[in-house]
Amino acid sequence: MIELLVTVAVAAILLGIAAPNFQSVLQQSRQESRVMELTGMLNFARSEAIKRASRVSVCARASDTSCGTNWNNGWIVFIDNADTAGVIEAVETVLKTGKALPASFTLSNKAIVSGAADANQRSFVRFGPRGLSSWRGSGSFTFCDSRGTDAAKGVNVSMSGDVRQARRNESGTLYDSTGSAIVCGDSTL
Repeated sequence: MIELLVTVAVAAILLGIAAPNFQSVLQQSRQESRVMELTGMLNFARSEAIKRASRVSVCARASDTSCGTNWNNGWIVFIDNADTAGVIEAVETVLKTGKALPASFTLSNKAIVSGAADANQRSFVRFGPRGLSSWRGSGSFTFCDSRGTDAAKGVNVSMSGDVRQARRNESGTLYDSTGSAIVCGDSTL
């Protein structure tokens, strides 16, 4: 009986130590999954634009058939050849949709577009027939969660349409495509 109690006590202590670490690993896995999903959608949109010799956009999702401004609601990939860029019109086709992020995550972006001097929040990115991005000065998506800036992830989109995950420098700082350090909770994102 004493051996059983000691075993249960040791198991409880180990579980108490491991549970917080497991929670962090689970949260990191969920975040990386969503980063890979968005990266795949952006690459898919660029590929479709080149393949179809057309314009294809990825926009913040308001519903499965309309664009919005909040990237936390997911995203939509659609053929974007009609009059208004970044708006799904009746003659345009939705190719794929991404579901909303869990409540503990936030997704923001900032990009420079033609004629703009500063990087600001954008509701869509459009790829042209040669794969070029409408973000003429490049742009970035930032994924944050309750773990803060140290656990942030970024996806950079260059003017040429190249999509890559942001990397950390030797000191661990994550940079966006404009050379600014990524900070979670930053009101400019």
